[in-house]
Amino acid sequence: MPSDELDFCAFFDIEEHLYWQGDAMKSKRMIKQSTLSAIILAIFFFIAVMLIWSILYMNSCIRAEQNAERRRTEFKQLGIDLADASDYLTDEARKFAVTRKIVHLERYWEEINVTRTRDKVISRLQELDSPKEELELLAKAKKYSDALVETERRSMRLVLEALGVDESDMVPEVASFKLSEGDQRLSREDKLLKAIEIMYDARYDSDKKNIMDPIAKFQRIMNQRLESELEAARRGTAGATVLQIILAFVIILAIAVLIRILFTQVTYPIRDYILKLKDFSFDDEEFRLVPKGTVELNMLAENFNELYRSFHNELVRRKKAEETMKAARDEADKANRAKSEFLASMSHEIRTPINSIIGYQYLLKNSVLSPKQREYVENIGLAAKNLLAIINQILDFSKIEAGRMVLEEVDFNIDDVLNELMIIVGMEAKRKGIELRIKVDEDVPRFLKGDITRLKQVVMNLVSNGIKFTHEGYISIRVELVEKNEENACIKFSVTDTGIGISDEQKKLLFQAFTQGDASTSRKYGGTGLGLAICKRLVELMKGEINVESEVGKGSTFSFSLRLKIASCNENRNGKSKSVDTEEQYKNVKILLVEDSSVNLQMTKEILENMGIDTDTAQSGEEAVKKAESNEYELILMDIRMPGMDGYEATRRIRKLERGSMPIVALTADAVEGVAQKAKEAGMNGYLTKPLEPEKLLEVIRSMTNGGGKFKEEKSKSCAKAAEAENPYYEHKYETLDFDGAVNRLGGKRDKYIGILKSFVELHKDDGVKIRELAASGKRDELRRFLHSLKGSAANIGALRLKDLLARLEESCIPQNCEKNAKWMNDLEKEFERLIEEIMQYIRAFDSYKGSSPENHENNNVREDLEMLCKLLLTGDSEAKSFFEEKLAYLGNVLRPEDYHDLKKKISCYEFQKALAIVDKLKQDFSGKLTK
Repeated sequence: MPSDELDFCAFFDIEEHLYWQGDAMKSKRMIKQSTLSAIILAIFFFIAVMLIWSILYMNSCIRAEQNAERRRTEFKQLGIDLADASDYLTDEARKFAVTRKIVHLERYWEEINVTRTRDKVISRLQELDSPKEELELLAKAKKYSDALVETERRSMRLVLEALGVDESDMVPEVASFKLSEGDQRLSREDKLLKAIEIMYDARYDSDKKNIMDPIAKFQRIMNQRLESELEAARRGTAGATVLQIILAFVIILAIAVLIRILFTQVTYPIRDYILKLKDFSFDDEEFRLVPKGTVELNMLAENFNELYRSFHNELVRRKKAEETMKAARDEADKANRAKSEFLASMSHEIRTPINSIIGYQYLLKNSVLSPKQREYVENIGLAAKNLLAIINQILDFSKIEAGRMVLEEVDFNIDDVLNELMIIVGMEAKRKGIELRIKVDEDVPRFLKGDITRLKQVVMNLVSNGIKFTHEGYISIRVELVEKNEENACIKFSVTDTGIGISDEQKKLLFQAFTQGDASTSRKYGGTGLGLAICKRLVELMKGEINVESEVGKGSTFSFSLRLKIASCNENRNGKSKSVDTEEQYKNVKILLVEDSSVNLQMTKEILENMGIDTDTAQSGEEAVKKAESNEYELILMDIRMPGMDGYEATRRIRKLERGSMPIVALTADAVEGVAQKAKEAGMNGYLTKPLEPEKLLEVIRSMTNGGGKFKEEKSKSCAKAAEAENPYYEHKYETLDFDGAVNRLGGKRDKYIGILKSFVELHKDDGVKIRELAASGKRDELRRFLHSLKGSAANIGALRLKDLLARLEESCIPQNCEKNAKWMNDLEKEFERLIEEIMQYIRAFDSYKGSSPENHENNNVREDLEMLCKLLLTGDSEAKSFFEEKLAYLGNVLRPEDYHDLKKKISCYEFQKALAIVDKLKQDFSGKLTK
């Protein structure tokens, strides 16, 4: 391919440039980046064109070969069809002469007049532009074939006349044939013999041969021609293949040349630059890059060398100035740290007298005072608390500046945090007539991990500022989810007020320490100007950022975002148990609980009564209808599957009653599609799946009973993992029993849970055998109801593995396959055995711990702690709250729950006199036997 090689070489006619490097540099040949790009583009274009051309040429050769092969096959088949058609006519004519069956006569003339294979073959060959010689051979064969038809017509006429067929009933072609006088004078038998004779005599065979010889010659000539065409096509394909191989080598060579140019002009120079720059240092005065590669890379190296010399000189000058400034800064930091460390270390000494003032003010306030004296006492308390807040701000700021502010990381519930803030600042907002709004978006994780104290401090400071600078309108606290993954979430907190607003000039000074908007702000509203500065520092310590948007006269919005870990437990596990007393909130709510399983009934009733809800029970649909007819209920919780009258039918009958308009919520262990729709069609208002979660149940009760007017939303949660660190019987890991979730649903009442477990063992210990008997008896409906009831009981006590196994069995209601049946029954019995064994272990461990737990704290130690608490309460020292939370958390496991929560509530509300009375009673109790 000489012309192609010349074209290819033309791409490498590279423009040469002379680059003058100065007197110290020799002139050398270099290539520009633009020239290199043009070469790459030309090679790419060349390769693309050659590839497209070679592909098109190869495809053309392949199609030519395929066409030749197809023509050969078609021509061959046409020759065969022509010979077969001639043979077919001969066979049918002879069969008719011998057998005298009309069907052969009909087939013969059908081929002649209808199928016409011979005519179609000749027509197709003419369409395919067959050579003239081949068409003449076929015409000759056709002529002899037509002559042979005359002989066959004679034979057919003889047979038909011998058979006595009337001429009008003959095939027209046969009827039109006239026999000779000699043939007509033949007898019937002679005519039949004559008909067979003329079909098998030498003359007929000679005529037949005259037909087949031209056909055979046609096939031979045709095959030779088509083989020549096919061979030519194959030679073209082989040539295209060789051309492809040559082109591949040319392309590889072109790419190799291109790679060589790229490596020598670009890749290697850049690599040398990088290796040199790895040892880069401004301390090396002799450092420089050696220019190489393309013109642009040479210019890059020269410019870098020039910049390096400039930076190096500038760096020397800056280092000298930096050393001077560093010495001055170290002196200033040393003085600032000394000040901050002094203030931080004085924390206890400054707070103690102020706490005493607040304590005595509290005692004095609870004594008999005149109205004027009570006003004075209130003012003393207000002034003392304000002073304490100011000092706390100064100490916090000093701790932050001294680097002594350490953040803790504990689990907390964001709803609890906001509820506490509502309690603390709500009274002040109410006093000023300001509405306090709280909104937490639904997608915000409720249980998080972080420094709850500092988070509350920031939000409270922002809310307090809003209340201080707002005279009418509202304060809004908004919590939003920014982003979330499996481990943590970015939460945005916003506090919006309708206060006096902040100007753009004031915003610049807003977060500076000891600075407020202007001097008049401090005189009119008070404060140190530290609050927002502390908020900013705390948010930054928690890896967040605080922002403000404001308009004078319309209000302000402070917002900050924090990335917090998502807690793995629905309870604050910092040792400070949080319990909410809800009896008062739900005292007006009466609910009917309908459940056929005694274990489920007991469990759900405990959950409801733990919320303080008056709960009536029924164990069948019939009993539920009777109680609904004779009692007033705010809500009915209805199990769906029950023997006899199920939940659907019971709901329909209740709706027909005069008092049947109360909300009805379905309870079921069926977590499948369609149940909610069926419940709705039956007249139910909602749908809950087992095991019941207190939060969801509480939400349903609130919505169904219009609870906003009857009680406030409160959430009572418990986390079994919080008790794990305190209770030895949690050390054993149970495989079949999820007691954490079950205790959660009972509000943390483990003793109630133990009672339910004991009932489960008593009622269901033989259920494995009963299921096997029901399966063997073939009572599928009864078996399905029994499995469903047992599945709900298992879910409620936390036997989740047993629940899943029962769900699979219920779905198929025992497979009919005997081997599967036996295997599933064996698995069920083994699971029952393991579950009963672990329940008994759990009960024994609980009983053992309950009997021994008071011994974990000696009476003398408890009395000493209570004595210290008495002293703090007696003096009104606010340290009593911190002492109780930090030192006496263990009392939650020693005292009766009601005593412990009552004491904690009184101390948290600074009702020290009432708390003192409780502690005195507890000290007397500890002279006898401790009870939990």
